[in-house]
Amino acid sequence: MDLDFVRADLEQHRELLINFNIEYLRWIEDSVQERFGLSLPNLLGMPIPDYVHSSLDKLCEGTPPDGIVYVVFNGEAALGMGGLRRIRDGVGEIKRIYVSRASRGGGIGAKILDRLVHDAQSFGYQELVLDTGPFMTSAHRLYEAVGFADIPAYAEAEVPEALRGDWRFMRCRLS
Repeated sequence: MDLDFVRADLEQHRELLINFNIEYLRWIEDSVQERFGLSLPNLLGMPIPDYVHSSLDKLCEGTPPDGIVYVVFNGEAALGMGGLRRIRDGVGEIKRIYVSRASRGGGIGAKILDRLVHDAQSFGYQELVLDTGPFMTSAHRLYEAVGFADIPAYAEAEVPEALRGDWRFMRCRLS
């Protein structure tokens, strides 16, 4: 499958990014409710669509090497997204790797991760960090395969405080 990594442009891709981010956070919401009995909107302090609208500009801010968000296409079909942002000197954070439900299982998530790791290296980052829900087991395998290992929570993580004890935080040192 030929994938096109298109740098997200909020004017052009805003609705698509809003929809992907809402789908992503609703998946997390269902899992957080089921696993921990907690309401993600309560933890975020607002309904998920409001949170996405309030945080999208921040998620997509920055230009390389400070950050990049991709929308991933196969022809005209948008399949997913993934981002990278600088959080401090030499350290980048992987953000919101998401593949639409209809597009899962074809290795797209791995290709998004590979692209972001390559970008991080070209931006001069020495390490990458990320956070991942304990229920995201397929993602855990991808992260571990490229060298991510568990670390304590890091200050810049977006994860609500009430979930941090049960969440996975990972780091990969880049060569």
